[in-house]
Amino acid sequence: MNQAETSLKQLLERSRQQLTQPFSNVQRRLLYVINTTYLALTPIFLISEKLATGSYVPDSRLWFVYGFVWFANLISGIYAFLSLRDNRLTVLGKRFDFSSLQRDSRIERFLRWISVLSVMLMSTANMMGIGNPSTDAILTDFALAHSLIVLSAMILGRTVMLTWSVIVLAILTYVTFGQLGYSYRFNYLTPNESVRYERALEQKQVWALNRQAVLNANHLNPPQASRYFNTWFIFITVATATAYFFAGIALDLFKIIPEVTDDIKDAIAATKQAEERRLLQQQETLSTELKALKAQVNPHFLYNTLNYFYIKSQEVDPELAESIIKLSEIMRYSMREDFNSARLSDEINYMQQFISLHQLRYPMHMNFTVSGDVETKNILPFLLIGLVENAFKHGNMTNPAHPFIIDVTAEADRIDFFTKNLKNKKKRVESTNIGLQNTRQRLERAYSNYTFDINETDDTFSCHLIIYN
Repeated sequence: MNQAETSLKQLLERSRQQLTQPFSNVQRRLLYVINTTYLALTPIFLISEKLATGSYVPDSRLWFVYGFVWFANLISGIYAFLSLRDNRLTVLGKRFDFSSLQRDSRIERFLRWISVLSVMLMSTANMMGIGNPSTDAILTDFALAHSLIVLSAMILGRTVMLTWSVIVLAILTYVTFGQLGYSYRFNYLTPNESVRYERALEQKQVWALNRQAVLNANHLNPPQASRYFNTWFIFITVATATAYFFAGIALDLFKIIPEVTDDIKDAIAATKQAEERRLLQQQETLSTELKALKAQVNPHFLYNTLNYFYIKSQEVDPELAESIIKLSEIMRYSMREDFNSARLSDEINYMQQFISLHQLRYPMHMNFTVSGDVETKNILPFLLIGLVENAFKHGNMTNPAHPFIIDVTAEADRIDFFTKNLKNKKKRVESTNIGLQNTRQRLERAYSNYTFDINETDDTFSCHLIIYN
């Protein structure tokens, strides 16, 4: 990785931190306020209970609940305090560095969860009426649960907030319909007295009606459970909807920012890869051009040398001179600059010169037929000669009963090429089929309409190529 790439990555990471830092700090400050609030209110609440009732807690189970809440908020508050002060603290002139805490986001997430969940546990105990000597939990003890809906949305996200809302509504429904009854009145009487009083009102007994009139005159109507259920249900529903949509905006933005920076990183990486591929292709092109230039220099030198040998050998050995001129013609065709198209007649002449050289080595039996206007037809250079070379490599042309057949036909709408040869079973050369595969690839790239069929038996091998206009 070069210096420019390193600087770019550092810039992206710094930009991501700058974009996400404000929201992270807001969460830390909010959590810090909650932590300090519960740390301060817990002992105040316990002392108030002691002064009012003579006992710190009315139920011993609440010691665990309050202790858990206080300890969890103490640890979380210390962490949030250090995070907001850049993780540096001076105590008695000695400077402490807690920068390692900030790097571990798992610790921060754990403390957020444990802080909020501990308060949720305390709120659940209050809603269920644990330690409450009265049956009036529905009147006031759902207020904390109501406030935790917005808090959980800001600190832990939508999923936790929705889960907590369902729990609160479930407890509210249970307390109202399961423990009290929807039409229950808080008369502050014993259950038997309350039933007797309600029955007396229904029966319109004088003493009950007089007592109710006095209560009405002094605005002391006993509250009904249904009224508080309806009120809390509306409060909790509205708080849930508000927290879901408004907290979701900030949370979604917080999630989108890392995704955007990741997309930028991916785009930069893709651009870099594309540039590397372009440079590699450019290098390969230059290398190919250099090789082609070298390949042109050597054949030209050999071609000129062969012409010199031809002139010198004409008087000494005419047959040798004829072979040299055939080889010279083959080399001249091989040095052509246009590799995309050649006249069919030039390709046929190339094949004829190639075959003539082989016939000088040993006698062959073959039928080479050409028909049609081959001067006006074009074809890929060296396409047909590859099939002929394959036949010479693997075939047997010495049997008069099975000559090597080459048939080239040029028609108005097609070029028809056919070869058939006897297999050489005495001198077998292992075939890799690379030549035929290359032929198919060249045909696929150059022509949209063609057929290329190969027919092989135990004794013969044939190719049939038709190229349509």
